[in-house]
Amino acid sequence: ITIIAVIGAINAFNMVDGIDGLLGGLASVTFTALGTVFYISGNSYLATVCLLIVTALIPYIMLNLGFPLGRRFKVFMGDAGSMFIGFSVVWMLIRGTQEPEVIAFKPVTALWLIAIPLMDMTTIMIRRIRKGHSPFKPDREHLHHICQRIGLSPLMTLFIICFMASVCAGIGIWADLSGVAESTMFIAFLILFAVYFMAISYIWRITTFIKKLFHHYQVHEDLN
Repeated sequence: ITIIAVIGAINAFNMVDGIDGLLGGLASVTFTALGTVFYISGNSYLATVCLLIVTALIPYIMLNLGFPLGRRFKVFMGDAGSMFIGFSVVWMLIRGTQEPEVIAFKPVTALWLIAIPLMDMTTIMIRRIRKGHSPFKPDREHLHHICQRIGLSPLMTLFIICFMASVCAGIGIWADLSGVAESTMFIAFLILFAVYFMAISYIWRITTFIKKLFHHYQVHEDLN
């Protein structure tokens, strides 16, 4: 299970690296959340390591977005960077849940801390297998691709996905600190994943309905 978890987490972070700043943003959210739970549990060493990684990621994100030196000086992470990030995340998750002297949170909390990359990867793979394709075959069905096809700008897409990841991580930390039962947290995560999966599967119907609703509202406002 640990081997599958390690490979899965590395692959999840590798697969979300689709638009500028996204991998760095999601990694920053996860490491900030990990640093928070390590600090609260009294492990200042691992909290500092997480904080240092976030500190290193911030200038990367800025340059990856072309700020402040412009597009000519943009830097990219590549597969080596995304795999390092994924491995670092899952290493911290394993230490925080399995190492006797370190244990800082419940194993199920780990799902919430990497919820968006994990759900995106799993949803994509299930959809590819259902279509008869290889689960590792590249396509443009990721969450960031869908957000852009709906009409969101790359920056707005980055903000929305990172905000969603922050909310999920916040819920996970709150539930862990509040002593919510692991079974409850796991069932809640499964429900969240089911909602996410259905939303992505029917995203075009949903967006068409919202656009029609918005158009109807606009017409109604104009008539008034």
